[in-house]
Amino acid sequence: MLSLLAVVVTSTIFTGHDVAGPARVLGVVAGGICAWFRAPLVVVVIVAAGTTALLRLSGVS
Repeated sequence: MLSLLAVVVTSTIFTGHDVAGPARVLGVVAGGICAWFRAPLVVVVIVAAGTTALLRLSGVS
């Protein structure tokens, strides 16, 4: 379980050799909160992607 968490954190923060923007991190956090409250997987994915998209649309990259 801990190794899966390490992969999630690493892939959230880094894009290749660069640091990912805050929109991706906040999207993953929003999806994680939905998962914590045991929302269906489809809802978790839609909330995470929607949060990231709205933040990027508003200029937060």
